[in-house]
Amino acid sequence: MSGAGDLRHRLIHETAVTLPDGAGGTSTTFLAVDQLWARIESPAGDPSLSAERRLATLIHRITVRAPNTLSRGDRLTLGPRIFAIEALSDPDGRGRFTRALCREEQT
Repeated sequence: MSGAGDLRHRLIHETAVTLPDGAGGTSTTFLAVDQLWARIESPAGDPSLSAERRLATLIHRITVRAPNTLSRGDRLTLGPRIFAIEALSDPDGRGRFTRALCREEQT
């Protein structure tokens, strides 16, 4: 990553919120927390079986400027696309950027 000029996609950072469902249980919804500029790389795919049909799980590396409030279990959205955050790292060890390994959810 050479710098902030590589951050070309404006993503919405969402975090999970658990609320009572009115019937004694709970439901989970996502709440928008922030907007972040990001670089999206699509390095790999993982074909898998789901309900007896073949689905491709797309894995993306998404890089944003640090500091931020990203956490594992949060998600990033780009229009209708949803990226679930699986892992976070500091790509250069200098605290300038955060790299999220994300699974694109098929809707």
